[in-house]
Amino acid sequence: MRPVIGITTSINTRDYETPGQAVVMLPHNYPEAIRRAGGTPILIPEGEVDDSLLDSLDGIVISGGRDINPKLYGEEAHERTGDVRLEQDASELALLRGALERDLPLLAVCRGHQLYCVENGGRLHQHLPETPGFEQHGATGGEWSEHEVHIEEGSKLASIVGTRILGNSGHHQGVADAGDLQVVGRTEDGLIEAVEDPDKKFCISVQWHPEMIGQHEIFDALIEAARS
Repeated sequence: MRPVIGITTSINTRDYETPGQAVVMLPHNYPEAIRRAGGTPILIPEGEVDDSLLDSLDGIVISGGRDINPKLYGEEAHERTGDVRLEQDASELALLRGALERDLPLLAVCRGHQLYCVENGGRLHQHLPETPGFEQHGATGGEWSEHEVHIEEGSKLASIVGTRILGNSGHHQGVADAGDLQVVGRTEDGLIEAVEDPDKKFCISVQWHPEMIGQHEIFDALIEAARS
């Protein structure tokens, strides 16, 4: 049996078949990581979320992408916060809540990591290059860098990847407060890069992109949990 894993997508305007078309987009390495691990990926565009969709899934990935509306965590937008899409926020929050209610195995990545923390009462640093202590965190604006992430011993994530892992960084925002979630990973500068909910079957959230850098063990663990 190949578990069915839903993956969120983003709508962006591109010249595709006709100028200025709204296109549903997702980097190909997400579904490829799911296939390689033994799952069947299903791409989920933004829109109304009903029980039939959630009931058809064995797990879910909340993927990376654009900035989150800062009103969700009680702040006004920083001048560098942009490309916010309210419909995507609402759709992914509905998926997230439905998945958690069903205890579906969940992996949140980058934007997904930030949204998961916000949903649990957390908040974000809106622009790390201008946030004291994080000015040198990593590359942004379409550039990428790497840094070590320290993982807490005894955590679910540590059982999968160990207590030290190399993560990649291309994000200009980051988690300032994880709310009710358990922080299990930070970089040297102290930024929250991994959280989990130990009360769930499998509920892991990371700021970096394991699908980009070939950290297959994280996706293997997601599929294993989806089979159980």
